Amino acid sequence: MYSNRISTSARYSLLTDDIHRNEANYMKLTQQLASGKKILSISDDPIAAVNIVNTNRQIGQIDTFNQNTQMAKEELDTLDDLMQLATGYLQQAWDKGMEANNGTYGRSSLAALKTEIDEITKTMVDLANTEYNGNFIFAGANTKLTPFDLDEYGNVTYSGTTQDNPDYKRQTEVANGVFEVINTTGDKVFGSYENYYTDSTGSGTKYYKKTDDAGNVTYQDKDGNQYTGDPADLTNHEEYSGVMGALRMLSNSIQEVIDAKDAKDSDAEQAGYKRMFSTMDMFANSHNTIVTEQTKFGGVYNRLEMTTSTLETNNENLTSYLSSLQDVDLAEATSKWMQAQYSYQASLQLASQTMNMSLLNYL
Repeated sequence: MYSNRISTSARYSLLTDDIHRNEANYMKLTQQLASGKKILSISDDPIAAVNIVNTNRQIGQIDTFNQNTQMAKEELDTLDDLMQLATGYLQQAWDKGMEANNGTYGRSSLAALKTEIDEITKTMVDLANTEYNGNFIFAGANTKLTPFDLDEYGNVTYSGTTQDNPDYKRQTEVANGVFEVINTTGDKVFGSYENYYTDSTGSGTKYYKKTDDAGNVTYQDKDGNQYTGDPADLTNHEEYSGVMGALRMLSNSIQEVIDAKDAKDSDAEQAGYKRMFSTMDMFANSHNTIVTEQTKFGGVYNRLEMTTSTLETNNENLTSYLSSLQDVDLAEATSKWMQAQYSYQASLQLASQTMNMSLLNYL
């Protein structure tokens, strides 16, 4: 009868393999405990590793969308505050206009009202030129360009992207493929005003009327070059819209009444009052335009609030899923680590005892 015998070298090889296996298991569990992660390399679990990468990418996108949404909400808050201030100044101007239309005010009272209207105009221009985060809010897409200019002739001109240009929109991505428009244009909210003259030659040059302290009238272009032709050949053009148009028209009509009073021209005075009264409709229309814009962007803000809530929920769900993929269960991992440590130590002890044995142990 024969029996199989295991050679000494084979026994040593088996013991060595056992030590290496227990050591590798022990080291892996040690690294998992130290890092808190179950997946230390793709080879540990290829499918889970791919899911971890994809989930981290989605969480990164959500972080970006959250930042975009927060910045958009902050800008919309500022936009709403500015339009709220604009309606307040508009109401002040309306009240002054109604006072001026009283018909019983003398020259000095009307002059004081005109000064107040002109100050409101300056304030409105400053408000329309407000910057947020380094951008002019009401400049459309030209956010680095000051949108409004109030020149020495009383013209309020707009240099931003106009409302009829679809490229005025600034959009921010708040979800995958979902964009919100967060801006409007200055000409839509505030309008503009320009009073100029052109001559019969058709050159297209704009000339502006200037009156000095002595009452002398001259006409000059933007560069200060005076018109040398016959003033009778000049045609007046008055272009106006929105708040700025209403404010300048009201100021000009008050001045017409003042001039008519000085000249004791009752017909001109009545014409001035008639023009002054007509500006009240412009103020009402301007107010409605601003309120409409406020309402529109109030809806955008509400959508952003809901988007924020959705992003937070998605982030929580993905974070929980990511944790289930990669985070170790501390209690379970500690138990496995201790078992692996005992197994590793036992294999070392067994190898030590076995490798020290020789033929003399059996004699």
